[in-house]
Amino acid sequence: MQTKQRYYTDAYETTLESTILSVQPQDILTNVILDQTIFYPEGGGQPSDRGTIGGAKVEYVRNQNGEIVHQVVGDVKAGETVKIAIDWAFRYKHMKIHSAGHLLHDVLMTMVKNITPRRGGHGKKAFLEYAGELDTLLKGKLEEEVNRVAKQELNVIAKDVGYDELAKKCQFLPSNLPKDKPLRMIKIGDFPAMPDGGVQIKNTKELGI
Repeated sequence: MQTKQRYYTDAYETTLESTILSVQPQDILTNVILDQTIFYPEGGGQPSDRGTIGGAKVEYVRNQNGEIVHQVVGDVKAGETVKIAIDWAFRYKHMKIHSAGHLLHDVLMTMVKNITPRRGGHGKKAFLEYAGELDTLLKGKLEEEVNRVAKQELNVIAKDVGYDELAKKCQFLPSNLPKDKPLRMIKIGDFPAMPDGGVQIKNTKELGI
């Protein structure tokens, strides 16, 4: 990968000077690769960031063939150093949705033992999916407990890890995780860690509950 992933270094960084490494027109959009980026590419159920690269509008960001590709509308030139900026309101909203989903999962797993996480989404229609059965009467109690725990102002740690460390710290580990590539995890307070490649808030107090 040619691009430094600054969104992992500081998820709260909203602007940055970056050099355009390559420009490739494709239909109505232009694919742009930068030397460093604060734009999170879609993944792990979290939508990609939007914003601007110089005067061009960033419509979508994706991981493609090992590179972070920014798909833009507007004029861009390879070799130029430009100011890039993310739509912070959009990013922060989905950071909170994502972290809230992990907190909900953590609390749920203390209340129910016979379910296994499958997948989740943190975009327009946020959801968590499990294998097993849940009593619908648990909904109110779960909401109350998540709100109570969020108010404890727990630290949210997201960091790079190797597969072996992840296997030791996580209760649930997807079978398709690569064992020979850098991975990331999230850990909220004293709850068990989970594999996660998204961008997260720093503390549950940010959820505003």
